[in-house]
Amino acid sequence: MKTNQKEVVFIRHGKPLSAHNDKVNAADYAKWVKDYDKSELDPASLPEEEASLEDSYVIVSPLLRAQLSAKQYGAVNINETCHNLKEMDIPFYNIPLKLKAWHWVLLSRTLWFAGFKGDFESFAHAKKRTVNLAQHIQTLSEAHNRIVLFGHGMTNYFTRKQLVKNGWQLQKKSGAFWGITTLTKS
Repeated sequence: MKTNQKEVVFIRHGKPLSAHNDKVNAADYAKWVKDYDKSELDPASLPEEEASLEDSYVIVSPLLRAQLSAKQYGAVNINETCHNLKEMDIPFYNIPLKLKAWHWVLLSRTLWFAGFKGDFESFAHAKKRTVNLAQHIQTLSEAHNRIVLFGHGMTNYFTRKQLVKNGWQLQKKSGAFWGITTLTKS
């Protein structure tokens, strides 16, 4: 019996090797962001559980950590590399502070959400990308019952929120490295 159940599975990338949490100043944090975007995966970062890729339309972000995660996961048939799936830029501001790297991420994201601009993608533009991605997933789901996306925490989060607004049901969520989020729609 053929089912009309549609499923979308978001898989967040594995932990980047450069994802240390050292105390850094603004200039070093800007370098940390650039290194994070170019980083290989931490070999100790492995999925705690795996989602099947069988009979799935597989989409991967163009960023290295997502590409390497898909490869490590065993995705040999990648149907699409999608720019809208890339992570929302990690903002950085020249503030005279010395903070742990992940505290910089939190502070910078908070300022970014509030509309502070810089030499990176605006929050408004990044959110629009996730709306476009959700629409793309919706269109793909007309031809594919199961879509698996290898992406990033913030992009997965905002795309998931848009899909829920569009009638998808959240079944499971995890924003951790290698985290799996699943949505369904009948």
